[in-house]
Amino acid sequence: MKLRDYQTKAVDDCRKAFRDKNGRVLLVAPTGAGKTVMFAHMAQEAHRKGNRVVICAHREELVEQISNTLTKFDVTHGFVASARKSNATEAVIIASVQTLVNRLDKVNPNLIILDEAHHAVAGSWRKIIEAYPKAKLLGVTATPQRLDGSGLGDIFEEMVLGPQIKELQELGFLSTVKYFCPHTVDPDQLAKRHGDYVTEDAAELMMPTGNIGKVTGKAIEEYAKRADGQRAVVFCVNILHAQRVAAQFCEAGYRWAFLDSTLTKETRKQIVTDFKSGLLHGVSSCDIISEGFDLPEASVAILLRPTKSLGLFMQQVGRVLRTAHGKTHAIVIDHVSNVGKNFQGQWVENHGFIEDERFWSLDGKPRTKESIIPCKRCPECYALNPISAIICTECGHEFEIKEAAPAEPEGGVIAEVDVVKIVSARTIEDWIERAKYHELLAWARTEEDLKKVAGIKGYKTGWAHVIMTERANKKAHKRQYA
Repeated sequence: MKLRDYQTKAVDDCRKAFRDKNGRVLLVAPTGAGKTVMFAHMAQEAHRKGNRVVICAHREELVEQISNTLTKFDVTHGFVASARKSNATEAVIIASVQTLVNRLDKVNPNLIILDEAHHAVAGSWRKIIEAYPKAKLLGVTATPQRLDGSGLGDIFEEMVLGPQIKELQELGFLSTVKYFCPHTVDPDQLAKRHGDYVTEDAAELMMPTGNIGKVTGKAIEEYAKRADGQRAVVFCVNILHAQRVAAQFCEAGYRWAFLDSTLTKETRKQIVTDFKSGLLHGVSSCDIISEGFDLPEASVAILLRPTKSLGLFMQQVGRVLRTAHGKTHAIVIDHVSNVGKNFQGQWVENHGFIEDERFWSLDGKPRTKESIIPCKRCPECYALNPISAIICTECGHEFEIKEAAPAEPEGGVIAEVDVVKIVSARTIEDWIERAKYHELLAWARTEEDLKKVAGIKGYKTGWAHVIMTERANKKAHKRQYA
């Protein structure tokens, strides 16, 4: 198999990290970037040099996916996995984490590769890592952080950043996304535990006692409006929720199934086959379809599981990003404010868009690019539009242009913000570059806004503080003589 250019660069960067005496390297690349292809290529090269390689995965579906990719690279491999005939004598081994942790004496690797490496902090994964202290370690993941947002720096020494989602969309390797965010439930008041909402409370929110079909009914209604008949995945809170969602979609006339850990491997495999072939319109899932699960045919993600975990959010939406024949774009219908929510007439971001540029670190919380284009929600169809939109790109609704409140006097003249100029601009940054001085002062009501103006306009350090001080003095003067 021939690697894409960005894959070659990522592989080369990993090799350089190892050459720089980093024994534990983490490769970060988004869903659809071909992480399995990249580490399969590295396993092939390590094998050619006489090294023994163990590739660890935590689910049977991932073991099979890795095996298929190694086969395409003509890499002979064995298994240490309870669901397969064990053959630990090959130089390249695919191991189930749950099985290997009880058979550590069966292998002696020079290189360990951890698929979905954000799990590496868990007990079984740590036990495997610590069992082979002399082996090099390569982790691969799309979301390098724990559930609570903390990083993986206690496991890995160096991070290699692959391409951004936006880059892969522009290259045509991932689908673009349309977002619809109907205000169905508000999870803000839910209790939190270990960095995410308490499952029992979230389940009650999504399946309220006495009216368990209310939220799902709204989800079915929105699906029928936005993506009727397109293959969809619903992300649910727990197994009971997934089962009930599937039942309600079936009652509404759709061909739907649920996927969860209670089903046999054969049943899960058949459901996935039926979904890919089009026999099913959709599936509802609890944790099974979230990471490493390859469903290119899925074009709709219906979010019915509120989460504070950026990693979980990105894993879920990532399931619909892959391209497929006849698929023009992906659709995200967010009923639980994971993307964001409308608050007092303003759009407030939660996790934001999947394609927002994020610059991860081993410390955990990613730094997000400051120039993200702000957006607003259409009150008619709930589609998210750029802040510059005057007409909704989905339904044609004309956004109301609110008049700006009068600003404080500047040189004896009341300056007003030209709102039409702002919303017509491609971004706020573009508008700031072109705006006149009095317009900027009228728009920038906070010190943070003033600092943004200063940075773009090249004003002197301290300008924002001077303006804020002048405003405070004016207010004090008014109060004194009121």
